[in-house]
Amino acid sequence: MRGAAQLNALDVAGRAGMSAGTRFLLYPQAPYVSGYEKPEVVWISTSPGLIHPGPEDHRIYVRDPVLAKQPYEYPYLPPFVGAYFPPAEPGFDGHFDNLSLHSRQFLAAHAFAAASRVLDIWESYLGKPIVWYFAETYERLEIIPWIDWENAQSGYGYLELGRERGADGRGHPYALNFDVIAHEMGHSILFSLFGVPTKGLQDGDFGPFHEANADLISLLSFLHFDSGMDRLLRHSQANLLVLNELNRIGELTGDRQIRLASNSRKMTEVTEEIHDRSRPFTGAIFDTLVDLYHAGLVRQGLADERLLRFDIRQVSEADMRRISNFTGDAFRARPFLFKTELIKARDDVALSLARAWTRLDADHLTFAIAASTIIEVSDRIRPAVAASFEENFRWREIL
Repeated sequence: MRGAAQLNALDVAGRAGMSAGTRFLLYPQAPYVSGYEKPEVVWISTSPGLIHPGPEDHRIYVRDPVLAKQPYEYPYLPPFVGAYFPPAEPGFDGHFDNLSLHSRQFLAAHAFAAASRVLDIWESYLGKPIVWYFAETYERLEIIPWIDWENAQSGYGYLELGRERGADGRGHPYALNFDVIAHEMGHSILFSLFGVPTKGLQDGDFGPFHEANADLISLLSFLHFDSGMDRLLRHSQANLLVLNELNRIGELTGDRQIRLASNSRKMTEVTEEIHDRSRPFTGAIFDTLVDLYHAGLVRQGLADERLLRFDIRQVSEADMRRISNFTGDAFRARPFLFKTELIKARDDVALSLARAWTRLDADHLTFAIAASTIIEVSDRIRPAVAASFEENFRWREIL
């Protein structure tokens, strides 16, 4: 009887482990970024046994071409039908955390896991599955983890990842850069939630809004890595206003990044170039994240209340030292409480964005409409969240 009870307990534990999902290894930041040389174990929601060699599951599949492939461009679209490298295979337990970090198979598994992780995070905030905007043509997203191309792109049914050429001439694959993958997945998620304008991607706010929110999806998704969040807080001494891996979107080699979330641009100061025009909106959301984080610290007695009187968009060098002094000593004494407040701020901002996206219409999308929608939905989360959003949108001249 005792043996049977033990077997039953093991069986229950085994089923519980299955329901937790499938293990992969993911770099929270590109592995050439100092402090991120080792990947973190993450769980993808699909159960072991339901992710097949590739990897592939009901949402995504990977194909790694053997021969040089040109980037997809209409009318040449998925599926890829040429020869491809042997697929990444799970271990005997159904998990994918046993692959050599230097293999082609790990490149494929990492790209798959990063894309799946982003989907899991935002489906959680949305409270429902994301139905691909290309579902009438393709059931699943195709990922090409490596092409010899200095770019990455998402499109109708696909995600393709090239490489960055470093100062040393080496090619660093974007398939290992979570920021880049999360940004491209962000575009697919946004198209799936509020569609494509019927008249195509015209001039106006639609394109810049897409770029801003794809950046925000990347930024907020990074904050779901335990090791990433711990290192971020240690590295910045809990002061998120200093240049760090959170506000450096798409960090590249040689101390470079694609864009900065922390910026002081207003709508009257930007050009019509799509990425430049996106910066005030990205900055307003980042400011709100930091505002909520600071308010939480003060509320918990972890920072001086004078911290709330600083304009985080125009902090002087002297003020920055004062902020660092406010937070540094307290963080070293109570680091886990700081992490808790950052998680709260992350979730308030992400939940506000996710709820707003589902209410937007691609044909009538402006920054002002999006900002008003975010304020409306965030007021139902907490009035203080809505107040912070409104203040920052107005300062950026979005409202």
